[in-house]
Amino acid sequence: MGKYADRLLEHIKNNPEFIEPESRRNEMVNFIENGLDDLSVSRTTFDWGIPVPIDDDHVIYVWIDALSNYITAIGYETDPENFEHYWPADLHLVGKDILRFHTVIWPIILMALDLELPRQVFGHGWLLSDTGKMSKSKGNVVDPVVLINDFGKDAIRYYLLREVAFGTDGTYSTEALIQRINSHLANDLGNLLNRTVSMVEQYFDSEIPVPSIKEAVDKELIDLADETKIVVEEKMENLKYTVALEKIWNFVRRTNKYIDQTAPWVLAREEENRERLKTVLYNLLESLRIIAVMLKPFLTEAPYKMGKQLGQLEAIKNATWNDTEWGALKTGVKVYNGDPMFPRIDLEEYFEKVEARKKESTSEKQEKEGNDLELAEIKDRITFEEFMDTDIRVAEILEAEKIEGSNKLLKLKVDIGLEKRQLVAGIAKHFSAEDVIGRKILIVANLEPATIFGVKSEGMILAATDPEGNMVLSTVSDDIANGSQVK
Repeated sequence: MGKYADRLLEHIKNNPEFIEPESRRNEMVNFIENGLDDLSVSRTTFDWGIPVPIDDDHVIYVWIDALSNYITAIGYETDPENFEHYWPADLHLVGKDILRFHTVIWPIILMALDLELPRQVFGHGWLLSDTGKMSKSKGNVVDPVVLINDFGKDAIRYYLLREVAFGTDGTYSTEALIQRINSHLANDLGNLLNRTVSMVEQYFDSEIPVPSIKEAVDKELIDLADETKIVVEEKMENLKYTVALEKIWNFVRRTNKYIDQTAPWVLAREEENRERLKTVLYNLLESLRIIAVMLKPFLTEAPYKMGKQLGQLEAIKNATWNDTEWGALKTGVKVYNGDPMFPRIDLEEYFEKVEARKKESTSEKQEKEGNDLELAEIKDRITFEEFMDTDIRVAEILEAEKIEGSNKLLKLKVDIGLEKRQLVAGIAKHFSAEDVIGRKILIVANLEPATIFGVKSEGMILAATDPEGNMVLSTVSDDIANGSQVK
């Protein structure tokens, strides 16, 4: 690895777009500058994986195998023409936790093969809850299927793309989601569509009119539509989806303002203003058509619902980015007033439904457990003196890591007040290392040390497992001092 470190650093510094966002690039540069150790391409601590042909005790390290798939799948050494067509990749889009593999190990493999590097590796962030990283043990997991059932796919997609700057960690909040739905989707976009289609229905028997008399305010709207197309395209090329959507919504709001400026309902009162009214409503419909096309990369349903109501469904289905040019709206066709795309949501009513759902689910679970589950029998009784021989202490978990080759063991470093100890705990299937750091748990402190999976263990944590296999750690308040005895 070290052989290629300087060459890789030079590439990163000469091509700053190679690693994005900048914060991730700086992390990787610091990591490389601190020195790279050689990497073994095989492992002997487990037997799953591709066997090494020259040694039956070794299997290929998973990241060597996984990364090589990027080129073998497109014909490296088997289909040169296909490989030349697709490589190098324009973009590797990966989670920030695997950025090191894609920006250090992978480029060095490619350099060793004398192949071009991908043009960009982008490390996106994590989606967190307002109580931190989501995990089953914390009970803060948000089920996306439930959200989609409650709010629809487009609402969730819009919220995640609009709320979280791409490349950074973002915090999910149901309150913020509902606020975005009500403000942006229902009020701004949904209301614009509904008002416009309703006026065409009322004033022109649902038929899209041919524009006629133009004024300066029309040019302002058209110029903003053209500017929006250019900026959104640029931001999407740079993976700045939040900014792109913000720009589209500026155009949505400007179109709503255009209604207030032109006051179609006032124009409709006088026959002499009818030609002007045609232009105003045409401009509103054309703005909505362009908005629908620009939303196609972001939303999966709303653009086509808009297309149907605008009488332009097939045009929207077949539209490409070039169809955001002004003036492509088909006149003389009928619009259709449909149900609201994004109905407003009452926050209080929604949470009342969620609580009712939880109670119903809990009741069903308790009934099921009472009918179907069997607990383990209680062991033989012991004397009070025998129990007093067990020294149970409060311990704080300082460090935690998975034991290589095991899918259920964590190695823990704990503080038990008088000293710090190392424990091995069979909890990795239920808790990640990151989940347990900082927790105060109960341990049996006077067990004889044991070696488990080659690692010394000086104690045993207390945990409960139900008949379905769900585990809960015995934890105590942060106010209880480390080393306190359970009596």
